[in-house]
Amino acid sequence: MVSCGKMQALAISTQLIRAIGSLHDKATHSMETKKRSFVVIATEPTPNPGAFKFNLNQKAAASTHAFNNEFEAEGDPFAEKIFSFGVVTALLIHDRFVSVTLDSPDEWEFFLDPILQCIQEDLVYYEGEESTEPASTGSILDKIDLETFDQLPDSTKMQIIDVYMDETVRPALAADGGGVLVTEVAGDVVKIRYQGACGSCSKSQSSTLTAMQNILQNNVSPNLRVIVGSSSGQGQGHNIGSY
Repeated sequence: MVSCGKMQALAISTQLIRAIGSLHDKATHSMETKKRSFVVIATEPTPNPGAFKFNLNQKAAASTHAFNNEFEAEGDPFAEKIFSFGVVTALLIHDRFVSVTLDSPDEWEFFLDPILQCIQEDLVYYEGEESTEPASTGSILDKIDLETFDQLPDSTKMQIIDVYMDETVRPALAADGGGVLVTEVAGDVVKIRYQGACGSCSKSQSSTLTAMQNILQNNVSPNLRVIVGSSSGQGQGHNIGSY
């Protein structure tokens, strides 16, 4: 007969073995993830003459990661290496592409090959941050009457606007190597921050901004106004946006 003490010890040993196995599986998955081999299958110019879009053979990020200067790149080995070229002003990693913006379009003559090589040798997969929020049961648009939009709290307005950005604006910008972050909603004013190739593109302050505002006015509220700006404590770092 097995004593209670031996049974407890056996149970503890079994739990430890399972825990170690789980940690091993996670470590193996992490190593396999970081060892992904990325190949640039196409290089595209963008509407911004200073930016190029590097299309990849596989997905590079679970969510959008944007860096607008070398200070934002600190702590991220790949971003630090890209900015170490000394001429990079913006970096965007999104889905299956990387876009890089330089100080001047003329610099690409000297840096296109080195940056392409850096992407293929040093890019690692960017995992998404684990959410502490419960799983969504549907779009916020299914739960909100847009006729009451103007009376809603700014935080709720921001969620609604982000959904429309995901569905209409962000896919179009991503096609050109760019992105957009909603940094703040205050009343009728929507503050945004451009990412990647959009940051220094001449169209971002005119036609792109107007098109974005028209989409929100037509679909959400005619009173909305979109401006370029950032709120304190937002818009820097990584894992930006849901699209």
